[in-house]
Amino acid sequence: MSASLHSSHCALWTNRSVDVDHDTWRILIVDDNAYSAEALSAALESDGFDTRFALSGVDALHTIDGWIPHVVILDITMPEHDGYATARVLRRIGRTRDAVIIAFTALGEEIVRPEAVPSGFDGYCQKGNPPAELVRLIGRLVH
Repeated sequence: MSASLHSSHCALWTNRSVDVDHDTWRILIVDDNAYSAEALSAALESDGFDTRFALSGVDALHTIDGWIPHVVILDITMPEHDGYATARVLRRIGRTRDAVIIAFTALGEEIVRPEAVPSGFDGYCQKGNPPAELVRLIGRLVH
């Protein structure tokens, strides 16, 4: 099957970058699907990243009280506070204002981008991509 037939992809939307020095990248995964959040967290942790996961936007805000992520991987369709609302709050908080925020959703890019970019997202990766694709996108945003 040719690559053009795959529906999944990742995209960079802004030129934001985070300088991490020599620290381990801290990545927060926010997804209301516990299995997905835990699986992605484990996959990224096995690649050497310091990961945490939260199962809602509210949980994410509690998580950053004592642990500040460089990167937030954020699902869009969640109950209560969706990914757009969560991103807008993260952009208003000093600790996460400059963090990279990536939309990680089953929704197509053309559906997500019009609201995601003004909400503060820096990139997009469709669910179904191997974690390596997400890591490659993060690598373009974190230096």
